[in-house]
Order: sequence, then structure tokens, then C-alpha cells
Amino acid sequence: MSIVKKIVVGYMVIIFIPVIACGTFFYFQIYGSLVSQFADNRQNILEQAYSNLKTDLARIESVHRIFQYSAYVTDYLDGAYETDSESVYTHLRYIGPLFSQSIAINPEMKSMVIYTLKDRVLTIPERFVDRAALNPEVLPAVATLKPGQGIWIRLSEEGAEPSFGYYQYLYNSRYTEKIGLLEIRVGDEMVRRFLKAAGVGEHWRALLLSREGTLLPLEPSGEVSAAEDRKWAEIAADRSTESDFVYHQTIVNQLFVKELGVRVLIAGQVDDVFEGIRNREIVLVAIIIALLVTLSVIYYFFASSIAKRILKLARHMRSVSDSNLKLMTNSQSDKDEIGFLTLSYNAMIQRLDELINHVHRAELRNKEAAYKVLQAQIKPHFLYNTLETIRMLAEANDDKEVADISYSFARLMRYSLSPQKDDTVLSAEIEMVAYYLNIHQARLGDRLEVEFDIRLNADSVPCPRFMLQPLVENCIVHGASAVLRPVRISIIAEEADDHIRIALTDNGAGIARDKLINIRALLAGGSDAKANSGDEDGGLGLFNVSERIKTFYGGSSRLELESEEGKGTALTLYLSKGTVSLL
Repeated sequence: MSIVKKIVVGYMVIIFIPVIACGTFFYFQIYGSLVSQFADNRQNILEQAYSNLKTDLARIESVHRIFQYSAYVTDYLDGAYETDSESVYTHLRYIGPLFSQSIAINPEMKSMVIYTLKDRVLTIPERFVDRAALNPEVLPAVATLKPGQGIWIRLSEEGAEPSFGYYQYLYNSRYTEKIGLLEIRVGDEMVRRFLKAAGVGEHWRALLLSREGTLLPLEPSGEVSAAEDRKWAEIAADRSTESDFVYHQTIVNQLFVKELGVRVLIAGQVDDVFEGIRNREIVLVAIIIALLVTLSVIYYFFASSIAKRILKLARHMRSVSDSNLKLMTNSQSDKDEIGFLTLSYNAMIQRLDELINHVHRAELRNKEAAYKVLQAQIKPHFLYNTLETIRMLAEANDDKEVADISYSFARLMRYSLSPQKDDTVLSAEIEMVAYYLNIHQARLGDRLEVEFDIRLNADSVPCPRFMLQPLVENCIVHGASAVLRPVRISIIAEEADDHIRIALTDNGAGIARDKLINIRALLAGGSDAKANSGDEDGGLGLFNVSERIKTFYGGSSRLELESEEGKGTALTLYLSKGTVSLL
């Protein structure tokens, strides 16, 4: 089966048929629970609106604290001002702005009045009113209020839209006596804003019920009769424990606002809410099926075009060989992944062609490199032969000193220039150092004395090449050459349980203390200290040896330096035996 047929069959089996079957099944399964879920969502909206309402009520209630904690208000209500002029001045200067500010930041407030409870208090209209003007129906509710406690009371008259008032006592500064009663009235706008936030609108009807279940008047939001309102009030009273329910194709959400003492009931017809779905079910299904068929046809053409390009690439891959590296043609408009794959494939074919064509030139370059290596090998041999000729002429002329220097220098050069590995054995390294010291003994004469004390089998100890020569050179340059008196250089090698110790000591000029501190810091700091220091104080040769033995031997391998100016220097190598096995 071709890839195009596989794509079509796979689409029908995996996508088209399962989508139709599952869509039909879930349509009938989901519709039954959709109404219940919608009712739950509506209840969440109602509770969120209630939360916002509580925030508004708390903000209004906080006005009491402004007046309670104002010394001018408490003094005014306590009769502290003896003359009316003092009372008027205090009201205009300090108390009046509190009223104005409180009303300004709480637009829900229709009025705010403080009822005075003491006789010697100047009354001011709409601000400080005598307690005799208090509504008698409010007195039983506020009589039991405790300090810090307030109460909301419905103030609506029968037949009028509901409005509410908040009442809380004001006390003197010591909270020992009631001196006033704060009354804050809010209109029905706060309740209407709450209902609007709860979703009351075109298809949703809101009812307000008192604590006793009495229907409170509210401007109707639809053509619903008073009898039907009473019916829903009775139904809500019977099912007061349920936050939301569905009754005869009507979704009902209810919530008790304990602060205001009212129950909010919101109802809406299922048919009204889902009328668009019910009326267009068949049309919607037909549109979905037609759209799915149309998309299937479009998908077939897209899949076919992609499959053809993949098949073309596969055919070209089968035809590629050493004798056929022709590039595959690719349209400039193909900028997708397959086009990128084709470009990469062509780049690979082109690269293979270049590699095959360049093999011959690479072989010629290899032959030329081999010739240059052979030529480089001839030059050291010419140097060795020249030194050997000098030694032989010196021996013929009975000049033993020149002969010995020539021999030592030839062995030193052969060790340095021979193409060997980077590592050797300790015996070869000590032998090379001996030749190096022979040359300097011929130069310094009686001023240089050398002693070797090898207390181990040096042939079995591996070591990096040129591990000791920089240390011996340090003894010659900074020790023996810096003084005119005789200098003794001692090289001791011995073996312990876990390490090998090699000590190089001289009694030469030594190292100044400041310079010694810098070199020790360089040895201890590693590559970071090397990067931050120059070569003004020397020590880079010692640093290189230290780093090489740490890399080669690992473990606790290190180079230690001891010196005293005018008395000499001691260089000690500690070579760990844990990581490098003895031969």
C-alpha cells in the first residue's frame, strides 16, 4: 500500500470515524449534565458577587472607626464644649470634613447621622440629631448592641423598594459610656449592583426574601406576575438548604445575605438560556459534518502533495551511488521541513562529491608531510654526528675536557630532540641531569660540587620528561652562579610507603623572603595564580614542574620550596604512588 493510501485510511480510521462516533455519544451524554454544571457556575458567580458585597459593607462599616477614634467627635458628643460657638467651630473645622470625606469615598451612602445621647450637645441638622428623632422600630434591634458591634436593618416601608441602614454606638474615650448612635443609610443601588454582578439580566429574574420568608418588593426585570413570585418564594423556603437546584426546567440559585438579613433568589428558564442550542441542533450537526467532509478533502490534497515529495526524495536516495551524485531538484517555494530536508540532503551529496574528489589531493599532502618529517629527522642526526666528530678530534688531540663536554652535550641533545614519548623513567631523567651538571662543572670548575644519593630502583619509577632539569637549572642560575664561593648541589631520591621523595638542595645565594612568598603563592594557587601574576619574581619554571607532576601523579603530589637568603635553597618533590604504578 502506498503512503498516500496509508494516510487516507489512517485518517478515516483514526480521526474521521472516531470523531463522528464520539461526538454523537458525548453530545447526548453531556447535555444531561450541562444544565447542572451551568447552575453550579451560576452559583459561583452569585457567591463571588456576595463576596464583593461583603467588601462594600465592610468598607461602609469602617466609617464608624473614623468617628470613634476622632477626639473631636467624642468630645463633641460627650458635651465637652461649653458654648455653642465652640461646638460650631469644632464641627466646621474638624468634624464636618469627616462627614464629607466619608460620603465622598462611599457613594452608596445616602445619608449619615449621629443621634446624640447626652443633653448638653448642640444638634446640627443632618449631622447631629437628638435621639428622640430615632425611628422607634430601630430601638429594639440596637438596644442589645455591644461595644464594637454594629447591625444592618432593613428600613423599607411597605410597598417601597428596600433600603438598609447601619447602626453602631459611639463611646467616650474610655469606652465607659454610650454618647451617640451612628446611622448610615444606603439606597437600593448597592443591592442592584450586587444583583447585576450576580448575573441578573435578560433571562434571569431576582427575588428578595426576608428572614421570615416574606417577599420583599423589587422592581421586576421581566413580565412575571406577583403570584408567580410568591410561588417561587414558597419553593425556595421549602428548599432553603440547597444552594442551587433545577425545578421544572427552571434553574434556581439562592444565597442568604446574613449581614442584611435577606435571601437572594435568582431564577431562569432552561429553554431561555439554551434556546440557541435547541433551535439549531440539527443545523449545527449538519454544518459540522459538512465542514468535516470538506476538511477531509482538503487534508487529502495536502497529504498527497507531501507524500509525493517524500516519495520523490526516496527514489532519488535509491539512485545515489559513487558514479551518480547528481543533486535533487528542489523548488524555491518549498520552504517547509521537507524543503529543508531536501536542501540538507543536497548539501550532503555535494559534500560527498567534494570528499571523493579531494581524496587524491589529501594523499599527495600526506606524502609531502611524510617527506618533511623525514627531512626534520635528518637535521638532528647531522647535529649528533657533528658533536661526535668534535669529541673524536678532542680525544685525538688528547683534550679530555673538551671530549667530555662534547659527549655530555651530545647525550643531552639526543635526549632532548629524540622523538620519544612524553614520559620516561627516573633513571633516564637523573642521567640527563648528570650530563647537564657535567657541562656546568666544566664551566664553573671547583666552584660547583655535585652529589647524587639514589636510594631506590630508579629504573622502575615512571616520570614525565624534563621533570628534574628545570629544578637543577634553578639551583645553577639562582644558587651557584650568583655567588663566587664554592656551591654544593645534592640530589637525593628515596621511597616511602605512599610516595617517592626527591630532594634537590644547594648552599648557594638563596631566595629573598618577599620573592619566596610570591613563588610559594604561585605554587599553591595553581593556574589562577599564574594568570594573575607575571614573571617579575621568577618561579614559572617551578610552577610548570609542579603542575606537570600533579597532572602525571595526581593524589597529593606537590613541589615544596624552602630557602633562606645567603644560606641556600631546598626543592622537594613528593610523588604519589597511588595513581601511577611502578614498572
